[in-house]
Amino acid sequence: MSHDASATWSGFNYQGKVALYHTLTLIKQKLGERLDFDFSGYELILENHEDFDIKGPDGFESFHQVKAINETAFSTFENALFAMLLQLDMGEFSSVTGYLHTWRPLNWNGGDSFEVKLKGVIYKVIENHQDDPTNSYIQKTFSDELVAEKKIKILRQARDEDGRLSNENEVFRILNTMYGATDALRVTGRVKQYDYGDGLACDIASIDIKVKTAIAELHSILSIDSAATAIEKIFCVLLSLLDENIILKHLNLNSGNETPILFSGIIDVITRGSVRDSDEAYLAARFKLNFIRLFDEFLDDEDLCPAEISESYFNGDSNLNTAMNVLLNLPAKDLLHHYKILSPHIALDAESTLDNAISINRDDLRQYLFPIFADMCRTKFSHDDARKLILYKSSGKSYLPTTIGAGTKKRLVIDIMNNGQAISLLFEVSAMVTGCENAVEINHFGEEYSRLSSVSLEQYYVDEAVESREKISQISRDIRLIKKSTAIREMDDA
Repeated sequence: MSHDASATWSGFNYQGKVALYHTLTLIKQKLGERLDFDFSGYELILENHEDFDIKGPDGFESFHQVKAINETAFSTFENALFAMLLQLDMGEFSSVTGYLHTWRPLNWNGGDSFEVKLKGVIYKVIENHQDDPTNSYIQKTFSDELVAEKKIKILRQARDEDGRLSNENEVFRILNTMYGATDALRVTGRVKQYDYGDGLACDIASIDIKVKTAIAELHSILSIDSAATAIEKIFCVLLSLLDENIILKHLNLNSGNETPILFSGIIDVITRGSVRDSDEAYLAARFKLNFIRLFDEFLDDEDLCPAEISESYFNGDSNLNTAMNVLLNLPAKDLLHHYKILSPHIALDAESTLDNAISINRDDLRQYLFPIFADMCRTKFSHDDARKLILYKSSGKSYLPTTIGAGTKKRLVIDIMNNGQAISLLFEVSAMVTGCENAVEINHFGEEYSRLSSVSLEQYYVDEAVESREKISQISRDIRLIKKSTAIREMDDA
């Protein structure tokens, strides 16, 4: 696996889990010192100075850069480290510690320490300027030309945020000071690889276990009895808490608000009995966790998702981004509601049914729904947030992407027609789309149902109100199931 699932931040992805793990670890440490420790003023802040920050009563304590890529070469991370060094050298952050979190331990040739490698990053920029001051990274920091070099972009951002970096000479002087500093608060001594206790990295398969273990240890410290199922529920609800926070931040990008998550709020989730006993929030959170995990698997499977599509997604330029940016930024409950509409052949009402759907229909997402998003044109994509409806629209026709796979015609017709709630939601939809190219296309659901069941629509929906019965009958007559390739061809020909 070469990437984390979401190209955008989410409380349910690797970054969110790392932020949660570090926060729980801090809480454990403080409670280990004093069981009545006062957490007033302690906050977790997502997507602020770095991927996440920790703030205490006296100000910021640490910034955390989380790199969810399956790489080990130090050079892969040096630009991120250079940006962090420049930021932490600012006076207002002179006591803040910076951490780099990675999936795998960093490797480099020779026996240099991490700090020596950091100094080397700074020295590259110094040396680049010494070699040719008229065409250096520092010189171009103050030019208006378009540049591709990441270090120039980093220097320009630092220039805009740090009033000391007013000209080329000052930038050169400050970099030399950073490089040669030996005092206790030197910036190269305050940027570290994060230590998880058993190593300087944590892969995506291990982070869930570490977070759940931290929850269990906090329960032990606080003398709370809890089963494994309770730990799982708290884990999902905490991830949902982070997820809702980041969604709120994305909705208010220009507000300048930090939108912190209080440590006391996290402790409340861990200790509140109703969270451990409640299922509604847990099921929705668990669904989103699994949804992202399955999307991650899809991106990493070249048989399902060709490498060029995966790379385009991570570069933010693909059909896939348009749909997934909407879905991944939905709160867990809203995502679950969207999934119900995208799965008209599954009646998702009871908890047990939903539980089964989450586990049984994993391939319906990976093999059928995600490929639709990857292949259907982004310019036709439409999201009706009020109706929780995703459609592709062209020339007055609306196409509903679905998780429908390769079921038999009889089974599909009966399952969909028996799901009255789903049928009602298909009003004004021209066709349902399956990503399964082996599926049998169905042109008239109503006729097929009557033929297969020997029951007319009027008889079947006799208990419905007259208006609803007429609406359902109309939908049943008009709705079709077509393959992805058919939908693309119809939209192209329109």
